[in-house]
Amino acid sequence: MRRFLAADVPMLWALNALPNIGETADPSVPVPLQPAAVPPAGFPDLGDIEASFVALGGDFLVAALDGHVVGMGGFRPGPDARADILRVRVHPATRRRGIGRALMTELERRAVRASLRSAFLDTATNQPEAMAFYQGLGYREVGRESQPDWTWTLVYYLKELVP
Repeated sequence: MRRFLAADVPMLWALNALPNIGETADPSVPVPLQPAAVPPAGFPDLGDIEASFVALGGDFLVAALDGHVVGMGGFRPGPDARADILRVRVHPATRRRGIGRALMTELERRAVRASLRSAFLDTATNQPEAMAFYQGLGYREVGRESQPDWTWTLVYYLKELVP
């Protein structure tokens, strides 16, 4: 687990593009990803990770396995000394190996070091594995949001962080 490097960015864009809906562990997905040439549409913060996370007092981490990017996630300070956790992804071929747990543990540890007292994140009802994962880490549901054009419901979670 380490802070992202500028050289990681095309791989992070590629990781972000992998499917994350429904049951998503898939050992057949090749671990060496093809670098993406452009930032993912709809995720402007991944276009400039340094400005969107680190410069704001947060952090953005990469999980590497055998030299390949297999996980990512970041946080930035939110209201009320809250860490807003975003863009958590684990490569489908490496899920259920503890990478996501290690990533979240390190994000929470760094948020505490940044004097943040809680962690906030969201996922969606079309990601039941993610919902169960966050609940298993001690996150509690604090709200839901639906829109007429969505086929899912956004679920908000909060966890108090212990220094």
